[in-house]
Amino acid sequence: MKKLYAIMLLIGLFPFIAAAQTLSPTVVASSGGFASASNGSLSYTVGEMTMVQTFASANNFLTQGFQQPEDLFLSIPEISVTSGTLTIYPNPTSGTFSLQYTGDEDADKVVSMYNSLGQLVKQLTIHQITGVNKIDFDITGFAQGIYIVEMKLRNNRGDLVPVYNKLNLLK
Repeated sequence: MKKLYAIMLLIGLFPFIAAAQTLSPTVVASSGGFASASNGSLSYTVGEMTMVQTFASANNFLTQGFQQPEDLFLSIPEISVTSGTLTIYPNPTSGTFSLQYTGDEDADKVVSMYNSLGQLVKQLTIHQITGVNKIDFDITGFAQGIYIVEMKLRNNRGDLVPVYNKLNLLK
């Protein structure tokens, strides 16, 4: 009878013993290291995403997570603007400012200004010349806040693309 209990006990514990596993993570990291001593070991990496969970008992703490083996990212290629970038000065302003940019053709351009809610608050059509262009603005009657100035300029493929610049109006 004792042998039968011993056999049943071993059969009952077998699935727990057989289910044990070890993990050998592979890591691609910019830096990190490993250290060990008689009371434990430490493995660390820098610049990786980690999900962390901490377990605690009376004398021990265990923090575990996973090491991200690959860097995944999404990017959108930036198309450069060949006719120059918008420069706003002074910024912040108390009401008057200048917009300067380099134009690549003689043409009419539209300059738009939006408030922080995305509402169009000012729009004017200007005649652009080839070379440096400077436009003076007076917005002294506007409320204090952040405004977005938009103008369409040509990119390196010849397409007109919107270029934005932030303007901070202080009173």
